[in-house]
Amino acid sequence: MEGSMLLSEVPLGQSCQVVESRLLRLLDLGFCEESQVVPLYTCPWGGTRLYHVKQTRIALRDSDAAQIQVKAVE
Repeated sequence: MEGSMLLSEVPLGQSCQVVESRLLRLLDLGFCEESQVVPLYTCPWGGTRLYHVKQTRIALRDSDAAQIQVKAVE
């Protein structure tokens, strides 16, 4: 998909939009197509990031975030 990247690769503070989520559990958490997501914080020890999605904040492991395809929002 042109112009898309993995959610785990999005820089902190960069707003993005979900294109595809490969895990059903993530859909239940609000990471469905066209949802706006903003990475807010990376844990100091790595492996986990905090995201703002659908008026809430959710921490995801990088391995789970790598299952979400997104595109940048200007």
